[in-house]
Amino acid sequence: MLPSLLWIFRIANILNWVVAALFALLGIMLVADIGPFRDAMDNGRFTPAQADVLVTWLLSACLMILPVTGAVHVILTRLIAMIRDTMAGAAFSDTNADRLRMMAWMLLVINIVDLAFGQVSIWASAQTGEYLGWSLSLTGWFAVPLLLVLARLFRVGATMQSDLEGTV
Repeated sequence: MLPSLLWIFRIANILNWVVAALFALLGIMLVADIGPFRDAMDNGRFTPAQADVLVTWLLSACLMILPVTGAVHVILTRLIAMIRDTMAGAAFSDTNADRLRMMAWMLLVINIVDLAFGQVSIWASAQTGEYLGWSLSLTGWFAVPLLLVLARLFRVGATMQSDLEGTV
């Protein structure tokens, strides 16, 4: 089962970067020539000012995806390394504890970016009268301290394992 998880996380990491590249391309297209996007949104349903707000919202989504992509990459690579260590029989180690702690910090980055995007979405929704689909999720906020506690448990487990090896 663990080798299958390795491939799944590797593929997820590749898809993470593919999606980031697509958003970067969209952002570049928005910055280079905003006219076609504004024209597409200005189909009589939105005023030109509302179309500008929607384009700004879309551009902010393109920019905010970059730190999230980096954080997801760090999480997935640390998870892959932890699975490799587990397959080698060294699950409880200080290195894995450090990896879990780093994953917690990256998850915090994702949550902070999500809050910032939520604020932009609320602003854009108020300006356009359209609901742009953001809601607060507490799951990630609960996962951050959970990962930090788990990192501490891994560190204690590593200490106990080295003490046990020293007595045998």
